[in-house]
Amino acid sequence: MMEAATGYPSVFVVDPTLRDAPFVPPTRRSRKKWQAGQLFLGFLVLLMLSGLAIQAYLLICFRKELDTAMAQGTANVTAEKSIQAPPKHPIKRPSAHLTLGPRSTAIIDGVLKWEHQNGFAFLHDMGYKGGSLICNKSGHYYVYSKLNLVYLSCSSKHQRSSLFTHSIYKRTSRYPKEIMLLTNYITYCNWKDSEQWYRNSFVAGVVYLEEEEEVFIKVTDRELLLYKDDTISYFGTFMI
Repeated sequence: MMEAATGYPSVFVVDPTLRDAPFVPPTRRSRKKWQAGQLFLGFLVLLMLSGLAIQAYLLICFRKELDTAMAQGTANVTAEKSIQAPPKHPIKRPSAHLTLGPRSTAIIDGVLKWEHQNGFAFLHDMGYKGGSLICNKSGHYYVYSKLNLVYLSCSSKHQRSSLFTHSIYKRTSRYPKEIMLLTNYITYCNWKDSEQWYRNSFVAGVVYLEEEEEVFIKVTDRELLLYKDDTISYFGTFMI
């Protein structure tokens, strides 16, 4: 009974195979691999943003080209309309443009007569009478005249190197005689010329005209004038 009551100490069994096992810490991701992943992701984002920027730039360029083409088309249409249609605003300054009239009435006492109503001819705030333009408003005027000249029989002339004068005159009530304003001298049928002789004579300048004063053209030889159409011989003026 005494033996049955005796206590025994607790016994713990230790596995000797685990006594020398090393400690293994928990595994962690490599920092280099993590940084490389971030760089790759950043590159993809940058590439995507670059593509969007290039696309936006191309759209802007296309929009500019489209606007330019539309503006040019509108300008062309406007130009065509302005050429075909008469001007909306009337001419405010006095002006006139005359063309050479029929041969039978072209010259009276050396003064050229002109067509002032038909074809390219017009009068605006100016009068016309007997080859003269009549000023209705005092001021400075640019006066011009062009004549197309031709002579086909230079060899038949007894006197060579003849002289042709093309002049702009003014007539005013303040002076009894005609006043020469501008002139041009041309020699024709000289030794350099062949059987046929062609030339243009142009004279122009700025003059001051009072109200009711007249300007007109005088020439010395009607045989040289070429009568063809409204574009080759004319006389005109406009206020500046």
